[in-house]
Parts: sequence; structure tokens; C-alpha cells
Amino acid sequence: MAISAGFDIALTGLKSHQKAIDVTGNNISNASNPDYVRERAVFSTLPPINAIPGDIGTGVEISSINRLTDTFLFNRYTSANANLQNLKTQEEYLNEIATYFPDIQNQGLFKDLQDFFNAWQTLASNPNDGSVKVDLAYKTQKLTDTFHMLREKLSKIQTSINGEIDAHINEVNTIVKNIAELNKQITLHEANGKSHANELRDKRDALEKRLKALIDVKIYKTGITSQDSQGTETVDYSKSYNITLGGYPLVEGDEYNQIQKIDDKGNINIGIQKQDHSIANVTSSIQDSIIGGLLKIRGTEFDETGTPKNGDIGNLISSLNALAKGIIRSVNSIYSYSAKQQISAPQTFKTVSISNDMENIPLITLYNQGILQTQPRKGILSLNILDNDGNNKTTLNISINPNENIKEILKNINDKIYNNIDNANYGAATVNGEIKFVKGSYDSSGNFTPDNPPTSSPNVLVKDDGSLLFDSLNELEYLPLNQINKQLPLPLDNGSFDVVVYDNNGNILAKRKITVNLASNDPKYSTIQGIVNQINTPNIDDNQDNDNSDDVDDYYQANIINGHIILNKKTDQNTYVGLDKDGANFGGAFSINTFFEGDNSLNINLRKDFIQNPGLISAHKAPNDGNNEVANAILQLQSQKINFYKNGITYNNTIFEFYRMTTSSLANETQNVSAKKDAAQTLYKSVSNQYYSLSGVNIDEELINLEKYQRGYQANAKVITTINKMLDALFSI
Repeated sequence: MAISAGFDIALTGLKSHQKAIDVTGNNISNASNPDYVRERAVFSTLPPINAIPGDIGTGVEISSINRLTDTFLFNRYTSANANLQNLKTQEEYLNEIATYFPDIQNQGLFKDLQDFFNAWQTLASNPNDGSVKVDLAYKTQKLTDTFHMLREKLSKIQTSINGEIDAHINEVNTIVKNIAELNKQITLHEANGKSHANELRDKRDALEKRLKALIDVKIYKTGITSQDSQGTETVDYSKSYNITLGGYPLVEGDEYNQIQKIDDKGNINIGIQKQDHSIANVTSSIQDSIIGGLLKIRGTEFDETGTPKNGDIGNLISSLNALAKGIIRSVNSIYSYSAKQQISAPQTFKTVSISNDMENIPLITLYNQGILQTQPRKGILSLNILDNDGNNKTTLNISINPNENIKEILKNINDKIYNNIDNANYGAATVNGEIKFVKGSYDSSGNFTPDNPPTSSPNVLVKDDGSLLFDSLNELEYLPLNQINKQLPLPLDNGSFDVVVYDNNGNILAKRKITVNLASNDPKYSTIQGIVNQINTPNIDDNQDNDNSDDVDDYYQANIINGHIILNKKTDQNTYVGLDKDGANFGGAFSINTFFEGDNSLNINLRKDFIQNPGLISAHKAPNDGNNEVANAILQLQSQKINFYKNGITYNNTIFEFYRMTTSSLANETQNVSAKKDAAQTLYKSVSNQYYSLSGVNIDEELINLEKYQRGYQANAKVITTINKMLDALFSI
């Protein structure tokens, strides 16, 4: 072997240590870069020369410059970070929301409820004092304004979250596009099977970290190889790369899909395009991430108005609505005790109005034209016929065909009544565009003529609407209460109430108990029209005086017209009518002589005429000076357990208990998230330390390596100098 071969061997050592110094210097310069993964130069022996008595080495080379990283440890690190960001996001918004629901007794809605009941207490002590009524109106409006404010604050937070989700989706799409481009560059750079695209992989890792923090993606790398670099195990350099979201591909190598924004009644949900080009909604699958935290607060399901039905905001809105409904219904039910000369309740439900020119059009055509609410079907309309004492007399079944028109259907109903009921003085007719069973007469040919003006008949009730006739007309008064109770502004309960008639001095002239049974098979107790018929039924001796001319039905006539319940006077006497002992919450459900308007936390308001003239507010039940029974009853309401209906669950609490339950639930949720965040912070710190102990730059270690490589460089340089002297000595011979 020539002496010059030693020179070549030393030169390989010189160059290799120079590269190692360069790598170490690059590590040191990136010591403060959190996205940089430290690198190591891998020294490898060059192929030897085979000789006798043994192989002779030819030097060293840098065979690879490796990133010191562990894919699985990196995944733990990014997952811990995503969970931490998720909880931080939740905590931030929960802390903001909690400021609007202080869990103390002298602030917020709790204080307004106290002031509201205190104002009723003052009115009970001074039932005729106009200034007290003004104060009650003010305290009531302050209470309703607080409900409105809370809903507005929650809605603004919902809007803010939608804005954040929108911005984050744009960022996600940018990251996904950049990752796909990096994958393309990495593949080209490493195509020779020897080069490592370390800086490109660092950039991709940084994007992965941010992507997983933003949204709950899964990243799959296959073909991962393990290498040993001077005793340090590295796991890196995957051959294939995929990202999925909700089970659908987001990135496949250098190809990618953009996340789609799905508008859900003004709210942004998240979708991804499938192979058939349809959009899959993956919103519910997004959890441990910033967007997941936003969705947890905002909710993922919405009602027809765009209000969340789940999530923390949806849960709070449901609680506020349940509280407002409970207050409205309970206060209105009691306030309906305050007797008035007649009652005309606001519209409870909107019916379909059939004009004269529509009466000749088949039902199915009206449905196809979008006039009817639901599609009528061929079926049986079953009627309960009652005698004049309100007892069941017989059942009539009428076949209804959707190809028939209203006139034909009325004729079929009246023919059935005329041919089966002797001396019937009632039948079916259209009144104000609605089908009604009213009093009237038949001619010798069986043609029915209603009385003028039409008066509701207490002799006919719908037992079963198998044809969906009244459902399609949205005349809810004929449908079972357990079927339509959720459609009413405020739900009814099983129970009873009294209809009470007073004279001008507050003396009771007549009182009738009305029963409500939502589950009864008898429409007399389980339909709105049945309840009205109980009020109108003659021959009931309310006063037990053997006189059938001084009972409730003799003084007042109840009717349902276009969704309004009306009690009209039938005499010229100076009488008043009100409700009492309303265990069914009938007055609250149908807004009879109300104190509040509305049916939820967004539209709860003091009745308009009370705002304009608080002097109209009544403290009395019986219409006489000094009576404070209504004010006292509302005052006692604060300590009584009432039903609150929230998401299909009934809670039986006092008003203050239900509110405290709401605030306590929010406080516990906030505390729970904060505790989880602290635990996640600890875990993240631990995993981060593990990750950076491997992949982060340790200055002390790098300085040691720098000195080692420097000494190696110097040693190889010394070898070259020595060989050079040897050559000089040789050439001088």
C-alpha cells in the first residue's frame, strides 16, 4: 500500500469531522427553535482493501445525517398538546359565561327574582296602591330584561365561536395544503434512498403539531424504519403518509381534500368531501382540539332558529328557557284567577284558514299547494256524540277521502249525524275558515244550517282523527293533548281547575271543576275542545241548588276561534269570570288573563298594557276592593315546587332551587374543566420534557460533541501533516 494512501485516509477523517462540526454548529444555532429536531452525523467505515494478512481500512465517511426523533413519542407530545388546547379553550369560554351567572344571592338573575317577589309582597300589603303597581311593573321588566341580556350574551358568544371556527377551518385548509406540498418535496428529495429531507420534515412536524391542536385528525405513517446513531435509537423516515378526519381521508401523500363549511341555520359545522362528491358531516367526531373545545361550548345540534340544543351554551339556554317557562306558566296560571268580565286569550296556535273558494278544492290538492300542514289520508274520523248532560251517547265513524273537498266532507259528517241522532241540533260547518261543530238545525232533506252567530256545540268531540283531517288543518283543539302538548306554547299537566263566576261584589255565583287528563281515551278530558265542552255542558247543577239556570254555562260561553280561547258573557248581568285552583296550569298554557307574555327566555315580557298602564295590574281574585288573594298566591309561589321541563326531563323544584341548580352546574363544569386543564398541563409538560430530551438541542451535549469533533479534526490534520513530512523525507533521499 502506497504511503499516499494514508494521506487519503486522513483526508476522509478530516472531511467527515468537518461535516460533523457543521451539523453540531447547526444544532447550536437552532437551540431556541422549538420546531427544530436536532441532528447527528452518522460516521461509517469506508469499504476496506482486502489484503494479507488482513483487510486494510480506507477511512471514514458521513453516511447519513439523522434527525433524533421518535415518531411515537412525537405523537404523544402532539396529542397531549391538542388535549391541553381543547381544555384551555373550554376554560376560557366557561369563565366568561360564568361571569353572567354569578353563584351568589345578591347579584344577577337571583337578585332580580328576589326583587320580583318582594314587589308582589308589597302589592299584597297594598293591593290598591298605584305606586306599588308601578314598582312591580318596573321590577318585572328588570327581571325580563335580565333574561333577555343573558340570552343575548350567550348568542354573542355563539356568534364569536362561529367566527373562530370559520377562521380555524381556513387555517386548517392552508396547513393541509402545505403538508401535501411538503410530502411531494420530501418524496423528491429522498428519491435516491440515501438523502434525508430533515428540514422539510421539521417543517411538516411543526404543521402537524398545529393541525392536531386545531382539529381532531389522525395521522398515519407506515414503513417507518429504526436506525441506530451512536447508540441513540431513532424512529423516523416513514414511506407513506396519511391524515384522516372523522374516518375520511384529508391527506394521502401529496394529495389532499379541503374541509367544507356546512351552514346549519347560521352555524358552521364541518364536513369533508367523500369519493362520491357528497359531503360527510364530521362535526360530532371532533373532540380533543381547539375546534373540539369550541364545539363543546357551542353545541353541534340546532333548532329551527339556529339555537344550540346541546353543548354548554345549548344546555344553559335550555335551562334559561325552562326557568322562564316555569315562571311564565306558574305566574300566569295564578294571575288567571283574577276575575274579568270576559276572557279573550291571545292566539295559542295558528290554524289553517279555508276561504270560501277553497271549500270546493280536494284536500289533496290543497296539500300539494302547500296550504294544509300535513297530508290528509284515507281513513276514519271517529266522533263521540254526547247527550245534554255531557255523557257519551254513541260513536259515529265517518270515512274521509283526501280526494274529497271540504263541502263534501261536511256533508258526509252532517248526514251521519242526521241519520243516526234523533232531533240533533248540532252539526259541522266552517266558521271563520275552520271546521267547527256548532249548534244549528236540519231541514227535512238533512241539510244543516248553523245558528247565526255560530255557537260551539258541547255535544260533539273528535275521538280519533284517523284521516288526519284536523291535523292537516292544524286545529289542535280536536287532537289528543298528549300528542300536541309539546306544540303548545307552555305545556299542560294532568290535574284540574275551577271556572268561577262572580257578581259585582265579589260573591261567587257559580263554580265548575274542569278535569284535564292527557292520557285519557275520553276526548272530554284529553282534548282542548273537550275542556271547552266541559265549560259549556248544560244541565250541570254547579251550585247544588236544583236550579239549572244559574250555572257556569248559563253565564258564559267558551269558544275556540282561530286558536284563541274566548269566554263571552251570555247575560246582561254585571258578572266576572276567572279561574281557581289551577293544578293543570291551564291559564298559563293558554294565556288566559296573563301577567307575562312569551314562552321562553328570549321573549318573556310583562304584558304590554301593563307596561303602558301599571294601574291595570290586579292583586285580587274576586273583584272587590282590598282583595289580595292573587298577589298572595304569587308571593307564595317562590317557596312552592313547580315543574320545569328541560330537554324531555321534568324537574320539580322551587324557582330559586332550579336557578341555583343551573348556576351550580355551570360552576361545577367550569371547575371540572379547570381541574382537567391543570392535569393536562402537567401531562403535557412531562411528555414535552421527554420529547425535547430526545429531539431538542442540549447545549452542553453539543459543546462536548463540538470539542470531540474538533479534536478529531485536529488529529486527522496532524496525520496529514505527519504524512507530508514523511513524503518530504522520502523525496529528499
